[in-house]
Amino acid sequence: MTIFLRLSSIFKNYIPKIFLFSLIFLNFSFESFAQFSTILEGKFSPAISYEISIEYQYQYLTYQPKRHFVKTNEEGEFSFTIPLKKSTWVLWKCKDKQGQIYLHVGDSLNMQVELGALPYGTKFSGLGAAENNFLQQWETEFGNNSKNALYPKKYKASNEKNFKSEVEKLRKNQFRLLEETIGKRPLSDDFILAMEQIITYQNANHLAEYPVLHAFLNEQTPQILPKEYYSFFEEIIIQSPSALNQHAYLRFLRNYLEFRYTQSHKETSLKAYSDLYYPILFKITEKELIGSVQAHAQAILIMELIKQGNEYLYKNYYKKYLAKHKEDNSALVVKEFIENSKKIKIGKLAPNFSLQDATGKNVQLSDFKGKIVYLFFESLESEFTENYLKGFEYLHNQLNNQINSENKPNQVVFLWIQTTKLNLSIINNKKIEDKFDKLNITSLACYFSDTLEYNLNGLPTAFLIDKKGKIVYSTTKLPSDAGLLEDISYLLNN
Repeated sequence: MTIFLRLSSIFKNYIPKIFLFSLIFLNFSFESFAQFSTILEGKFSPAISYEISIEYQYQYLTYQPKRHFVKTNEEGEFSFTIPLKKSTWVLWKCKDKQGQIYLHVGDSLNMQVELGALPYGTKFSGLGAAENNFLQQWETEFGNNSKNALYPKKYKASNEKNFKSEVEKLRKNQFRLLEETIGKRPLSDDFILAMEQIITYQNANHLAEYPVLHAFLNEQTPQILPKEYYSFFEEIIIQSPSALNQHAYLRFLRNYLEFRYTQSHKETSLKAYSDLYYPILFKITEKELIGSVQAHAQAILIMELIKQGNEYLYKNYYKKYLAKHKEDNSALVVKEFIENSKKIKIGKLAPNFSLQDATGKNVQLSDFKGKIVYLFFESLESEFTENYLKGFEYLHNQLNNQINSENKPNQVVFLWIQTTKLNLSIINNKKIEDKFDKLNITSLACYFSDTLEYNLNGLPTAFLIDKKGKIVYSTTKLPSDAGLLEDISYLLNN
């Protein structure tokens, strides 16, 4: 039994419809699309004035969306024209509620939101409603909090055979829901394709990431599973240019490179040695990928090298990348990433910011000058939140013992920068709120675009900042990573 359907078989019952749409779509130029306005309107309840954040992005190589703030009137009503250039995912946030919607150029979508109600209780109407009503049903059945979620229970408890069966079951149920919906009401062809890609590549990522996450959750060393387990890589389309605007596909590409690396280097781990590890990955991209897919895969690797501070290697491969992919869409992203990286080099002052804490108070990084700051970027909705908190607890206890034994004042500050939820998400989670208080973690609310100067190209990301406000390193060390405690201790004594 194959684990994944090829995309070419997905629309077998809808070929005439898709062919017709493709002909119509190709007759439209970018300019003709631009004449249509995309309107998002609606009402938030209870009826008072609100501020809504609306974010969207066209590429996922970096987490840097376009963002707009929209104010409602006193009745909670709003109307906003979004300057979309093509269909895309849009994230909206208001108070303690947020949601993801899908908009086409020319949509006129109305949403009625009751704040404080069930998480998936938003009502949609107007042009674009069919896709977004489907997304609510999808989130109810397959979201992180649904009974079908694989993480963390099934990741932890299942062996590889059972886990593979669970993923296959999930994939079939997701395709079933999509096909049943298509039979009941019309969904746009680009939305169908986007959902098919998400189903395919998200489930491939589940399988690819299972060995590491299973070991992590069970406090074991990751094992390379038998060759048969990885057969799904042979049964899925690796080269999929139309999916490059899907985060799940870009993650899949990186997982594929790692898979190909482990295939040829089972006995020797070179991952700790960038000068040996990354040349192997680049060779894989050159041999097995072409066109824009190759460009995006290489862009991912180049940005990783920049984050690691490997200037020689990144410059070498960036030069080769530009020689072949200068006109690719990813080139501008990499260029901007390099420019931003110059602002956060080791020894330079960390970019200042002003963000709100859980009480609504504005907090600036400069407030902590004279102290050591461990700056941690991650969502509180991450599946690893509990493990990160265990790491913070270890750091807190060890540093307290050290400070007490030396009879010194506490000079270490933990800042947890929430990157997807507003600050009210802490207040709504008493368990996490209490943990933060106990460990002296200050939680700040932000949006990705508030932190562009920190060059966030993935989560989690962490920075260690010394007493003078200078960056000690920007290579991510998680709270539980070996060496972080020693680094902080060194800074305390020097």
